[in-house]
Amino acid sequence: MSVADRLRSLVEAEHAAVYGYGVLGARLDDEGRRFARLAYDSHRARRDQLVAALTAAGVTAPAPLPAYDVAVADGPQAMALAVRLEEGLGIRWRDLVGATGSRPLRELAVTGLQETAVRAAQWRHRAGITPVTVALPGVA
Repeated sequence: MSVADRLRSLVEAEHAAVYGYGVLGARLDDEGRRFARLAYDSHRARRDQLVAALTAAGVTAPAPLPAYDVAVADGPQAMALAVRLEEGLGIRWRDLVGATGSRPLRELAVTGLQETAVRAAQWRHRAGITPVTVALPGVA
């Protein structure tokens, strides 16, 4: 995959995360909802950075899908979805770290990987999932 392909994949995953956090937030308590809102805002900002990087490279960014398969019935399912979203993004950020020779893109990718790893651990902790952390974030 080219760097542009990896960026497009990340934009697609960030679109899904933004949508997913919009859905799962409704199934959380007030504290969980505040945390989900922070994650939602972070994913929107990262998505916008990625779209800008693609646009600067002359590549059209993918549009969001009309809907995503993110149905959740309760708080535990919502937290499990948040973990899956963060772990999926971690894989894509990791792939970009190794694929780019651009220092700014690599810094963005490392920061994205760190953020998703921390959020995944926080969601695992909230959900009572063990282990709370994983040895190599971004590795499926």
